[in-house]
Amino acid sequence: MTLKAVIFDVDGVLLDSFEANLKFFQDLLKKANCKQPTREEYSKMMHMSMMSVIKYFSKSKSDEEIQRIFDMGRFREVKYPIHLLKMPKDAKKTIHELNKQYILGIVSSRVKQSIFETPAMMKLKDYFKVVVTYEDTINHKPHPDPLFLALKQLKIKPQDSVYIGDTENDLQAAKAAGMKIIIYSKDNFPHADACTSSFADIIDIVSKMD
Repeated sequence: MTLKAVIFDVDGVLLDSFEANLKFFQDLLKKANCKQPTREEYSKMMHMSMMSVIKYFSKSKSDEEIQRIFDMGRFREVKYPIHLLKMPKDAKKTIHELNKQYILGIVSSRVKQSIFETPAMMKLKDYFKVVVTYEDTINHKPHPDPLFLALKQLKIKPQDSVYIGDTENDLQAAKAAGMKIIIYSKDNFPHADACTSSFADIIDIVSKMD
């Protein structure tokens, strides 16, 4: 196998977004007069898309109401606390080094306009040759369609690529797509091709897959 592409998730990988997302969903659902998630409740759902979180906590049976709340969040009628977002140590350096040898991409369940809304991510924008977000596919992770779309746009075979995620959803999506998977987490994922909690280790792990 000759590895050609490294594709990244955003939440939990390129960005430590738990605190920002928790605050955002609490503010959004409060404005929509819905139950606000507690820290414990959201910690079990942080891997889910904005639409899925809204459906769960709003308890609404109305597709129109769910879409209304989604649009409130999507178009930032409720301010997203970007000051709470943090980029992991060595992430920028790792992206820079990987870019010398591999094509880089992003596949995320975030909405499109939120991918590069932070200054730190905007500085990395030019490194990524493809960006697939929530709006780009009907099916979402753990379904492999978002990864398939990225590979199609890059004209790269699944076996020539690796996905870097942080959850079981990411692992399932990558495996279903026929890709290698590196899990960036302090937890152990025995079915992943590799696990690490250090961005600095990713370069070495990827090189050994090549």
